[in-house]
Amino acid sequence: MIAGTGDSGRRTVGLCLMKTEEAEAVVAYLEDTSPYLRIQDRRTFYLIEGEGQIHVDMAGVSEYLGYDLPIHAFLVSMASFYGRAQVEEDGFLVSSDMLQLEGDDVRR
Repeated sequence: MIAGTGDSGRRTVGLCLMKTEEAEAVVAYLEDTSPYLRIQDRRTFYLIEGEGQIHVDMAGVSEYLGYDLPIHAFLVSMASFYGRAQVEEDGFLVSSDMLQLEGDDVRR
């Protein structure tokens, strides 16, 4: 809660991905595995939003691509994000939680 406001704050997080073959695979993967996310095609990029967190698993995306997608290649197609980011060896997490204060694994 934000002190003195009675407001618990905003929990919306998001990713903007430039339109690439890898981004198309990320979108397909997230549409199948995270149907609660809001994904918008903005012509030159994808806007992906959700409440609380978005987790992109590189192994899952790689299955859609047909080849391994290393995290560094994913990060190249990510134009921006909002929320608190955590880069992992096997994925990318953007969360509204205070990651450093709430433990190492906040994925739900």
